[in-house]
Amino acid sequence: MLQAKLEAQQRNTFGKQSARELRKEGGVPAVLYGRAQGTLAIQLNARIFKQFLRTYGENVIINMEVGNGDTETVIIKEIQRHPVEKHTLIHADFIRISLEEPVTSAVPVVLEGSPVGVQEGGVLDFPLRQVMLHCLPMRMPTDIPVDVSHLDIGDAVHVSDLSLDDDVEILEDLERTIAMVSQPRVQLEEETTEAEDGEGEIEADAEEQPTEPEIISRRRGDDDDDDE
Repeated sequence: MLQAKLEAQQRNTFGKQSARELRKEGGVPAVLYGRAQGTLAIQLNARIFKQFLRTYGENVIINMEVGNGDTETVIIKEIQRHPVEKHTLIHADFIRISLEEPVTSAVPVVLEGSPVGVQEGGVLDFPLRQVMLHCLPMRMPTDIPVDVSHLDIGDAVHVSDLSLDDDVEILEDLERTIAMVSQPRVQLEEETTEAEDGEGEIEADAEEQPTEPEIISRRRGDDDDDDE
């Protein structure tokens, strides 16, 4: 995992109204907590923080200068973004860490290559875009590259296929699918329609088949035999 510096200032105002005003002034409200220490309300410069994220991403060890001369070793726990305007940062949570203790982090998956199945008309699905890992901070990868160039239609890459260092623990179900190449949806719809049409023809043929007439009554002679 990369290391980078980031400056923050202690925040003395609280509440939704104060947070709105801070964002209007170009700031991002945030909190810092963890390691049995008190929660510290901080704020970041929105422009600088956005540039930081573009450069390093969210999976990075941060040497955070809090403005009073102290430096905290932290990682990003969560970033809240505007539900519509994704570039607008609403809030950020940071958690203190020790480089000597394992941490849990969501690491993004990066697909590499163009699947052969896509070149044949298939569709690439990417259902698992990040994987939860547990290891020492300095052993945590920045991202997980996955080669999908060999995938044909119907092929998939699962969590169990990932190749990571032995000291990196994967906290996901190994059977989960990371990426797969599916048949074109239009083709699937056509096949489904054809199958439904075929079923309709079979039902129609069945209705046209002659059936035995139902016996309404028996002959009198039969009745007489029964009486005997």
